[in-house]
Amino acid sequence: MDVKTAIRKGDAVALSTLLAEDPSQANVLIRWGGDKRILTHPLHFVCDMLFQNKLKRGAELPMIDALIHAGADLDFQRNGKGDTPLIGAASLAAEDVGIRLLDAGANPKLRGIFSETALHWAALLGEDRLAKRLIPVSDIDLKDAKYLSSPLGWAVHGCYSSPNGNQGKQREVASLLVAAGAIAEPGWLQSDHVRNDPAMLAVLSRGQHRKVDQT
Repeated sequence: MDVKTAIRKGDAVALSTLLAEDPSQANVLIRWGGDKRILTHPLHFVCDMLFQNKLKRGAELPMIDALIHAGADLDFQRNGKGDTPLIGAASLAAEDVGIRLLDAGANPKLRGIFSETALHWAALLGEDRLAKRLIPVSDIDLKDAKYLSSPLGWAVHGCYSSPNGNQGKQREVASLLVAAGAIAEPGWLQSDHVRNDPAMLAVLSRGQHRKVDQT
């Protein structure tokens, strides 16, 4: 059995044994996908398998712990750019993995392929527990390079677009962001979705008032 197979099977004992024999395997990229062209870090691969329902929820953390113990690079970026394991966890609805990576020292400020952070993804998918951990250590008004939107904007979009992996707590994330000082853009309050959503409207109104107060 190799690392890829152990992760696919959710066999943390086998994975730990393999890594004890050769800790360097914790950072050897895994080739997978229909055309075998995808190369991803083992920490990210655990989240991929969880997202694709090939791994039972609850089986991911023992494997993440085994990889961390073996010296897995918490901030791995292929060719020095792109998604980190933390961004991967946030974007693949692996909220508990994201929290575990933060506990282990992962850098929340690193930016992904769209110059977004893990907080953007946690906001989009409504991962309120992960967002709560990320907000104090992130730039909450940072805009990504593709959509030119802050994490609060991603939360608003995710609330009404039902993204894959949706955890459904975008309103809670928006409230956490606004409480931390995030600013709401005027256009968001004018959208039909928000105008017909009293809870989100109330949250964004508080963020809009803060913007007015700062001018």
